[in-house]
Amino acid sequence: MEVMTLSPRTGRPPKGETPRRLTLNIRLSEEEADMIKSCADALGLTRTDAIMKGIQLLKAELDKQK
Repeated sequence: MEVMTLSPRTGRPPKGETPRRLTLNIRLSEEEADMIKSCADALGLTRTDAIMKGIQLLKAELDKQK
């Protein structure tokens, strides 16, 4: 009789190195949501990754001003 063992980790693996455990809900206009989607599509990213890139760009700009 063969015994099957389950993987200790089930479910979708995290995409990045650091797990994203926090959520942030924001209200957007249709125009803003369309801008995020078009940028994400053009870059071949998810909407979340496109937003994260934007945040990184803003942070880099602020760091240059210091």
